[in-house]
Amino acid sequence: MQTITVDPITRLEGHGKFDIFLDDAGEVANVYFQIPELRGIERFCEGRPVEELPRITQRACGVCPGPHHMAASKACDGVYHVEPPPAGKMLRELFLNAHFLHSHIAHFYALAAPDFVVGPDADPSTRHILGVVAKVGLEVGGQVIASRAKAQRIPAILGGKATHAVCGLPGGMSKALTNPDEVAEIRGHCADLVEFAKFTLKLFDDVVLGNPAYVDVILNGPYTMRTYYMGMVDDRGRVAFYDGTLRVVDEDGVEVLRFDPRNYLDHIAEHVEPWSYLKFPYLKKIGWKGLVAGRDSGVYRVAPLARLNVANGMATPIANEAFQKFFATLGGSPVHATLANHWARVIEIMYAAERCRELIDDPEIASPHV
Repeated sequence: MQTITVDPITRLEGHGKFDIFLDDAGEVANVYFQIPELRGIERFCEGRPVEELPRITQRACGVCPGPHHMAASKACDGVYHVEPPPAGKMLRELFLNAHFLHSHIAHFYALAAPDFVVGPDADPSTRHILGVVAKVGLEVGGQVIASRAKAQRIPAILGGKATHAVCGLPGGMSKALTNPDEVAEIRGHCADLVEFAKFTLKLFDDVVLGNPAYVDVILNGPYTMRTYYMGMVDDRGRVAFYDGTLRVVDEDGVEVLRFDPRNYLDHIAEHVEPWSYLKFPYLKKIGWKGLVAGRDSGVYRVAPLARLNVANGMATPIANEAFQKFFATLGGSPVHATLANHWARVIEIMYAAERCRELIDDPEIASPHV
């Protein structure tokens, strides 16, 4: 038996490797996707004051610390039985949506675009960020970098640092947005980011959807898996990033669970394999049947595609229009094509930008009571 190892996997947010085992005929007998980095955050948290956890848990990642920081801050609210005042909640949501923007921009343009924008048929040696710049032009490449910097500047203002913020406290935020200059700066960035999000939607429409071969790869390629999906929705069933209920739908889009996040452990369990530090969450109601898809397996998917699959729409107008087009183009909900995650991520860029603009234009966000 021959073993092929790909280590590290490139264009991945984190560390990973593949071990591919070939049988005597040279056919793939088994594949293991491994996370070889030790994930010790739970141990680091033991014995610590709970109010320190928003600053500790986010150290799990330097790319996506924002959601960890906000999730831990909300958990602290629950421990202390406190509810942040309106301005505190709005600042948290603005922080989180701005984080989604800079993370999604980096993911789409640096990690996904080498395949989708440069093209799946392009020479693999050109499928990287420089290949993307060569395809879209230096001006657009500069716009991507500038837009991500603007998105990251917002959490820096609100959180004290662009990465690994220090703003989340039990019951609110450590800093109020009372400086008119900071409000004006964020408002300007939000306006620019809405325009950049529109540009990104059009780029995806022109380059990817405008190429029938790309759409065929999405819909008819081997990258399809029928699973359960989980995402957070608001009280109207629309995609929500900061607050809401968790909704789970099956492979036909039928709701099978809807619960408050604080009841997570009643519905979700974690399976552990000896060959990876990665944990494998699954639906308790269905049970662990192994790493297989289908209705009888408790495996479920999250992230942009899952969030769209469990939702009735987006809470902002331009993003909601894109949401409707997404499902009309891909044959209705739920979409099982894994590569559709990239289009879903672009739609979420649009939503996050619109939501940031709504939040910064609300006078309440400048209240000192945070």
